[in-house]
Amino acid sequence: MVSEEQLAAGEGLAGLAHSQGSIFGRPEAGSNLGKSGFVEGSAGASPLCPQCHSKSVWRDGLRSPMFGESIQRWLCRDCAYRFSDPVDVERAKKAFEAVEMLESKALKSDVDISSDRQICVMETKNLVAEQQIVVFPQRSEVDLKGAIVDFAWLLKKENKAEGTIRNYDYSLQELVHVGIDLFNPEAFREKMPLQTQWSETRKYCLTKAYRCFLNHHGIKVVLPKYKVTRSLPYIPPEEHLDQIIACANQMLAVWLQTLKETAARPIEAWKIERDDLDVDAKKLHISHPAKGGNPRILRVSEKLVRMYLSLLNTLPQTQKRVFGYKSLFYIGKTFRRTRKHAIQKFGNPELRKIDFYTNRYWRATMEYRRTGDFGAVMVLLGHKSLKYVLLYAQLAETYGGNEEYVCKDAHTRQEAMQLIEAGFDYVMSDKEGVSLFRKLKY
Repeated sequence: MVSEEQLAAGEGLAGLAHSQGSIFGRPEAGSNLGKSGFVEGSAGASPLCPQCHSKSVWRDGLRSPMFGESIQRWLCRDCAYRFSDPVDVERAKKAFEAVEMLESKALKSDVDISSDRQICVMETKNLVAEQQIVVFPQRSEVDLKGAIVDFAWLLKKENKAEGTIRNYDYSLQELVHVGIDLFNPEAFREKMPLQTQWSETRKYCLTKAYRCFLNHHGIKVVLPKYKVTRSLPYIPPEEHLDQIIACANQMLAVWLQTLKETAARPIEAWKIERDDLDVDAKKLHISHPAKGGNPRILRVSEKLVRMYLSLLNTLPQTQKRVFGYKSLFYIGKTFRRTRKHAIQKFGNPELRKIDFYTNRYWRATMEYRRTGDFGAVMVLLGHKSLKYVLLYAQLAETYGGNEEYVCKDAHTRQEAMQLIEAGFDYVMSDKEGVSLFRKLKY
């Protein structure tokens, strides 16, 4: 804590400041006005060094306190001790003591109320008990950004996900950019309605991040509420997903094919390890579920198993995770470059609508079209309830109006067993003993 004497003397304040005179001396300090130089003479011209009592001192700039005039700084040539002019310090101290602070005012006292008017009905609550007035000090942009860094570190210590910390940090930085003081909720309430460039969904996310920031600082306030209307996701044809996979490098192609076949979240697929792949059973274990989901073991195709084996042969044995990307951020950059290349190669602008979660929506929609069972979709996605699964019935109806099937026939029991293992459903048998099977064409 800086004392009044130190505040008056400018101790602990960084940097020098300009005054009405030169920054290197006072007009009455001596003949070498405006210059930093050696002064040796009587005490009226320059003070004595308080440490070695030498008269050989230099002017060493000015300090400008919060109140009062500037304070001359001196440097001793003999012991290199820097000190403030005692006369200036006393003058600045008196100026500081003369300042009337807000804390010294007796608010709503008889002395301070000079009006004899009555209080209106809207303010009659003041007659019962004094309201607590909360004063939010103004913070500079540098202080606010430092507070955001501290807040992000608190989230890190609370074991929040990296994606959550990054999104909250970006949201708070965006609020500071538009001039909102994070420690003044009233500024947030006043400026949010003026930000017409943000959608209701974006305002909801910003409010969520800001509410978390206020809770960590113990600030209780009621923030405006924004309703989020979830739009229906885009479900592309399967060949559109395959076009992007065909333009990807080896690691990204395996990652995208995993999203397509397992409907895993991007963060779940990124955390897949070597031991999660069962080559003989052709199954993949989602052992690191996100958002409180359930772990699951899913059957994958022979194609994906071969892709995994080919990728694992190129990786060092010490690498535990299959996908060596540092974070999802770098996967996203690689994916966007690949998608742009695929658009140019195939001349298909519809590929711009595809993102990471499109594979998950597509796979769940196809699963409901194939089974018509919400429980099967819930198990596939790792959900713990059917709350968010009902969406895929609407998507299946929207994007699956003209259903197409792949038909196969089996003449022997062995052929019929192979078709059933491949996911075909039995339809009928004709008089010649030929069994017909079908499977939904994605």
